[in-house]
Amino acid sequence: MTFVSLRTEHSVTTLRLERPQALNAMSEAMARDFASAVKRAAREKSKVLVLEAAGAAFSAGGDLAFIEKNMKRPKASLAKIMRRFYGDFLSIRDVPQVTIAKVHGTAVGAGLCLALACDLRVAAAGAKLSFNFVRLGLNPGMAAWPLARAALGDARARELLFTGRLFSGSDLYAWGGASDAATTCEGLDETCAALARRVAEGSAESLRLLKAETLLSNDLAPYLAHEAKGQARTFKGADLAEGLLAIRERRSPRF
Repeated sequence: MTFVSLRTEHSVTTLRLERPQALNAMSEAMARDFASAVKRAAREKSKVLVLEAAGAAFSAGGDLAFIEKNMKRPKASLAKIMRRFYGDFLSIRDVPQVTIAKVHGTAVGAGLCLALACDLRVAAAGAKLSFNFVRLGLNPGMAAWPLARAALGDARARELLFTGRLFSGSDLYAWGGASDAATTCEGLDETCAALARRVAEGSAESLRLLKAETLLSNDLAPYLAHEAKGQARTFKGADLAEGLLAIRERRSPRF
């Protein structure tokens, strides 16, 4: 069973998360499949890579079973495990194509970070988005801070990360984090396809050179190192246990 699919049509490659029954929650198995698919996508001659997801959600973030497993693992191994997990998903930043995330349903935590790791985003107006890490009792991961700051600006990124509050796809667009917002599923598909076509009208060589330039001064390594150590610490804390229990009991956490 694979959790990611890949297809190329003309100048556009589409990478699709295929774990709809779990709202595309991000597990270690999905991480490995994702990294493998990204490597295959990078060898395609397409100009654009669209990242989308099957089912009702873009991604519910880190898989709860994965988080609970990490709570039981030796602390000494956790930072290395999380760096590998981040790297598998953030490898999408390294493809030569221009990347577009098509965000619908729910995109929270690491799932939202995955969308922000793309060059461009289109969102469903009613999509439910959140950097919910502090609401879970977990240190942010997946380069949440530098990606949020780059997409949304310093003040907005701080507010959203410190509060962990919900916001919408319309908000993401209004704040400059998305190229467009669509009110229907059909509209989202059309909006994303139109953006992909516009980008693909450009010179392949020029697009790839420009893509490389956009990453020159955006080194995530120090952020990922800090996050991995922070997540290793919070995996062993009482707050995360309460955060997970609150999710299962459908209530606000009591920290």
